[in-house]
Amino acid sequence: MAVVLSVVCSQVGFLILLFTVPLYTLYYRKGSKDLLISAGSVIFILLVLSVWKTRSVIDADLRGALVIIEMMIPVLLMLGMFFIIDIIPGISGLRRLYRLFIATAAMVLVFIPVFMILQQNEVFTEAVGSQINAIAGVFFGEGADTYESEVVKTYLGEEGMLGYMKSFYMRAAAAMFFLILLISARTSEVILFRMQRRNALSLMDFRVPENLLWPTLLAAVGMLVEIFELADLGFASPVIWNTGLILLFVYGLQGLGIIRSLMGKFKLPNGLRLMVEIFLILMLLMPGINYVVIIGLPVLGISETWINLRKSIRST
Repeated sequence: MAVVLSVVCSQVGFLILLFTVPLYTLYYRKGSKDLLISAGSVIFILLVLSVWKTRSVIDADLRGALVIIEMMIPVLLMLGMFFIIDIIPGISGLRRLYRLFIATAAMVLVFIPVFMILQQNEVFTEAVGSQINAIAGVFFGEGADTYESEVVKTYLGEEGMLGYMKSFYMRAAAAMFFLILLISARTSEVILFRMQRRNALSLMDFRVPENLLWPTLLAAVGMLVEIFELADLGFASPVIWNTGLILLFVYGLQGLGIIRSLMGKFKLPNGLRLMVEIFLILMLLMPGINYVVIIGLPVLGISETWINLRKSIRST
């Protein structure tokens, strides 16, 4: 069942986010032996499916590149899973947050050489270029006269848009991978908690280690330097942005935990607590207003470094 669910999730669009959840659940219920057998079966099935889906591609080099791209995300997510479940010697026993950081760093180290190999494939590079141009055509082609396309034309231009897309992926790829790993691990933990098979850490008890404060502040300064175009950080830019986004998200979780503690202190009904969290999500989706959440939650989380808000809440 775990193998089937993982394969289905990997093939259905956004469900790729939940690709490893059945495997996490299997591990916590059955152990590492069953996990290794199932993980190997999933990879083999996905490889067969990738080869079958690219069977109509005549060029052998392009076909190989497409198979690599198809397999890259599942393999990286599975690699991250093995870091998180605490079975890799050397990092076993570390706090899971640190193992998430190590898994993300390992993903980058695996992805960089694969990306360099793919860049040397001219046929693949041309195919990717044509896909990007097709996306740009939505904004710059004939008949593209929507409000969004006019904004993009005015402020970016065609070349600017392509550069923006490339810059976005370089600055956020590792952060997105970290987020997917975190969602997958947390989802499986909550499922097992609901099944009364495993304890789950409450968000109200989640605390960021204090030694992460300075890396967070330094990364935030670097991000502001580039936002206000004070300096060009060059090759350090992707590292600073990915690190900053990850750490700000982690402190944002701590800020959300503080809010939940406040709601517990004032004994708000469960329905009202849910409404508050839905309101925060809606604010996050509103351009301009979302900065209140994007900046406010991490700042609230960072403030607990000096003001132990949850301790004072519970003592009252």
